Amino acid sequence: MKENENNELEKLADKAMKSLPLETPSFDFTSRVMAQVAMAPEKTIPAYKPLLPKTFWIVLITIIIGLFGYAYFTDGSQQQIFNIDFDMAYANKLQNMANQLDSSKTTMYAAVALLLAMLVQIPLIRNNFQRK
Repeated sequence: MKENENNELEKLADKAMKSLPLETPSFDFTSRVMAQVAMAPEKTIPAYKPLLPKTFWIVLITIIIGLFGYAYFTDGSQQQIFNIDFDMAYANKLQNMANQLDSSKTTMYAAVALLLAMLVQIPLIRNNFQRK
């Protein structure tokens, strides 16, 4: 029954199409389309800009080398670089809080595992974005 309906619809469409004239594009259709394509602005790919610039890495490495150099060349005694006593400001609250902080081994293992996972993911994600 559906085939019969489809055949009837096809015959009706064929009759309607026979009475219509064949449409053709204008003579200069291709040249007008190509002119519009030529006028369209080209998409430019933005240049790669790193998330952290080189100056940041240079400053960070300089600070780390300076801290290691300071630790190496001092004799290990506590010296105050500036004459500011922060113990009075905090009244040893931070040190007391750190001494009272107690965590289980499971929590410490989880924190270390999270840190390691993050350190592994950073190069992987960076390489993934550089490929794109």
